[in-house]
Parts: sequence; C-alpha cells; structure tokens
Amino acid sequence: MDHTPLPRVTEPAPTTFTSPADALRNEEVARTRTFIQLAWAAAVGVLLALVVLPGDRRIALALAIGTAIAIVGSFGVYVRLRTPSKFDPKHLNILAFVTVIVTQIGILYVGTFSAASIIVALGVYFFCRTESFASAVGVYIVAAGSHGLLSTLVVFDVLPDTGFYRVGDSCPFGAQIVALLSIQQMYAMCFFLARGTRRTSITALEKLQRATRLAAQRDLQVAELRRDLDKALQIGGPGRFSGHVVGSWELGPVLGRGAMGEVYEAKHASTGAEGAVKLLRRELLGDSQHVERFFREVRTAGAIDSPHVVQVLDSSAPTDQLPFLAMERLRGQTLGEILRAGGLTGASLAQLVQQVGSALERARLAGVVHRDLKPHNIFRTEDGVWKVVDFGVAVHADNSGTLTQGGVIGTPAYMAPEQAKGELVDHRADTYALGAVIYRCLTGRVPFTAKDTPALLYAVVHLMPLRPSALGAVSPHMEAFLAVAMAKVRDDRFQTAGQLAAAFAAAHRNALPQDLLDRATRLLREHSWVEPDREPPRRPSKQLVQ
Repeated sequence: MDHTPLPRVTEPAPTTFTSPADALRNEEVARTRTFIQLAWAAAVGVLLALVVLPGDRRIALALAIGTAIAIVGSFGVYVRLRTPSKFDPKHLNILAFVTVIVTQIGILYVGTFSAASIIVALGVYFFCRTESFASAVGVYIVAAGSHGLLSTLVVFDVLPDTGFYRVGDSCPFGAQIVALLSIQQMYAMCFFLARGTRRTSITALEKLQRATRLAAQRDLQVAELRRDLDKALQIGGPGRFSGHVVGSWELGPVLGRGAMGEVYEAKHASTGAEGAVKLLRRELLGDSQHVERFFREVRTAGAIDSPHVVQVLDSSAPTDQLPFLAMERLRGQTLGEILRAGGLTGASLAQLVQQVGSALERARLAGVVHRDLKPHNIFRTEDGVWKVVDFGVAVHADNSGTLTQGGVIGTPAYMAPEQAKGELVDHRADTYALGAVIYRCLTGRVPFTAKDTPALLYAVVHLMPLRPSALGAVSPHMEAFLAVAMAKVRDDRFQTAGQLAAAFAAAHRNALPQDLLDRATRLLREHSWVEPDREPPRRPSKQLVQ
C-alpha cells in the first residue's frame, strides 16, 4: 500500500530509561558534591576549634595541615564533578582515603575512645556505597584497621592515649576491650549497611526500569494499533469497484487503502486464481505525476525476480483508462502486526534478515531503491516466507529525484539521514532502513519518535537512537552491528544488504569481525547512542523545514 510521505499521526514522546548502575552513579556524583560541601563546613569548624581546644599541639598542627590539604584536594574533585561524565572512581578513592587519614589524626587528637570515631563511621557508610566493591572494601579496611591498630596499642599500653578526652586512665581493661570491639562493630555495620542499601536500590531501580520499559512498549503498541484500527474500520467491505472486472480480474472486497490507491481481493475471470488488485484512486487519475508513479511501481515490482518480493501477476497498459496492478494474494501477517503481538527475536529474526536482505540485494542488482522499508511493508506468509511489499515510492537508483524534486519521501522513523534531508538516495538507504527495522525488533520501539515531523527528521539526521542494550537484552556485538547499520554517513554503513545480512548472522553468534567492531567504536565516538537518562534535543533543523 502507498503511504503519505510525512505521516500525520503523532508518535508518543520517547520515554527515558537508565540502567540501575547508571542511576546510582549519577546519584553518587551528586551525593559526593554535597558531602564535599558539608566537609568544607566541618573543616572550617575544626580549624577554628583547634585554636581554643586543649591537646597535643604537634598533633593539632598535623591535623590542621591535613585538613588544609583535604580542602584543597577536594576542591579539584568538586569542580570536576560539575560534569558527571568526567566522574572517575579513582578520584573518589583518593578523596576517601585522605578523609579517613585526616579523621584518624582527629581521633588521635581528641581521644582513641572518644565520640570522634562516629565521624569515621559516617565516612565509611558514605564511601562504601560506591560502585566499586574493591574501593568499598579498601575504605573499610583502612578506616577499621587503622583505628583497630591504634586502639589495640593504647589498650595494651604500647602507645599512650594522647587525646585531651582520655578514658584509658580511669576505665578498666575489660571495658576498653568492649569499647574497641563496639567501635569495630559500628564500622562493620556501616560497611554492610552501605553495601546492602546499594543492592536494595539497584533491585528497586531494576523493577522500576522493567515496569517503565513495559509501559513504554505498550504505549507504542497502542499507538500503532490505534492507527491500524482507523484503517481497519475502512477495509474489509465493498469498495467503489467491488463487483467490477478490471482487465482479467473480478474485484471483491477492499483489502486495504493507502494515500495513492485501494487494494481489492480479486479472482481471475477465466481461471479463478486468487490475486490482489491495486487501483489508483479516482481523484488522482488526472494527476500525471501520480499516474507515472503508479506505473513506475508496476515496472519496478516486475523487474525484481525474487521469491521474497511480492509477485506481479498482471498490470494495465499505459493506454488503459483505469491503471491497475495485479499481485499474488498474500495471507499471513505484516511484521508490524507480529511485533505488536509479542516481538520477533532469535532464529525468526535471523530468518527475516536473511530473506529480506536477499530481496533488497536483488533490488540493488536491478537498480531499484525501495525507499519505504518498514514493518508494515514486510510480510510473513502463512508458509513462513518473508516478502517485501509496496514499491509505490521505489525508484531506479539513477533517477531517484525525478518525480519528487528532492522532497522527503518515505516514513521518517525508518528513513536514512540522506533521505530525511531530501538528497538523492541509493540502495544504502534501504540497508539503513533494514537496520532500523532490526533495531525495532530487538528493542521493542522505533528508533526515533518526536512530537512533530520536523523534530523527527532532525533526530534522524543528527542523533543516534537510544542505546539498544538499555532497552532490551542486546549483546555488545549486536549493538556494534546496529551502530554500523544505522551510521549517519552512507559510506560508513554496510554497502549492500548482503553484507548486512552476513554481519547480522555473525553478530547473532557474538562473532562480529574485529574490523566491524573497530568501525562501530569509531562511529560511536562521532555519534554516540543517546543515553536513556537524558532526553534528546528536539530542535528542528532549518534546512529540513525549509
């Protein structure tokens, strides 16, 4: 069926997702900046207190120097964390160990068994929520180990308690042992509480992500279903030409309607063979451009010899008053209907890519560019054979702009960037579209959505879709495959549908060749996937809307 160049149906706005680890990493950045601000206030208080507090002045000097070093060092970390993408766990590790060392000097200054140990315990909880388990263990060992060693030496009179808040002289030996163990227990509890709350947060975020992803996919399916329901209400009954004989075909009920024509169920008047006859809409018969485009579909579909392209049975002559195209009667489902019913992955998707890739390769050899490959134009018969249908906007590669004068033709969500810009296209636009279809199958959503057509075209030209592995179980090799298949520059993509099909089979086995993995890495440095925790820009390009 034919389709209008720019769909009027508004797609649902993209729903943002993020992995639990990404969400907690962002939370860690914000939490660290807040911690540094509070630490600055506490450090200023310590420096002021050292002026009036009693205690060993040498330790007080060391504490003051350590505090000053911590303030200066933390300022650099604070500035760097203004940009979350610059977050490096190594910087947090350095900050953690400096903080622990300075607070241990503070404990030495105040008293081994004083309440100053609580400050260290709070630091243990804060820093042990970090993403790196090894860093968390390191912070805990340094904090608990240094205090445990110092306390043990004081309890057994190896070192004196130099703090101004000393309890060792008046506290029994057994009570000191209990105090030492209690503080160690407090450190351990803070460590396990920090790791436990992190695991709990990740589990809760994973459940929320699954629920949000399911809701977004259902919204998309509902939107597609609503579109098809509007069409379904118009088909299945008699049409204007039902009961008429066109050429050698007697027309029955309407099977579908598009922007350019109607498709009727039909029987051959002589043999009784089933078929489907497409007629140009009556109001378009006076438009020579639409008539020529209709006959171009007749010539184009008939020029491709492939079992995976809908077979042309008969067609009208240029002199006939009512142009028609008789095709084989297909029974089965479109890919769009299959995706709404539950998706397509694994061996079934591999079969689709191989067969549709074969059809596009035959089209390339015939010099034909489909220009509107999408789930609704890919059909699986009841025998399990995939076929490409609807060559209504297809062109020969050497004259793709003749009838469109450089206009944007196709379905924006699946069209290649050069096609979205109205440039002349070749078969690599179809390989891009097949890549976009594969993205839809693997992730459960179309590559691009937007509130209006200019914003959608802008996204197609300038942005990559959401990172596939954030939306579904997509392996690194398959994600790299998609990066090449949907590259913005046509020379960076697979140059033929045959290459794309072979690369997909390799990615499906997690055996994508190294040169393609390297190419994907380079392409993603230039145009990275949109991460689910940030909404893509919606600015329309002036060039696209002129």
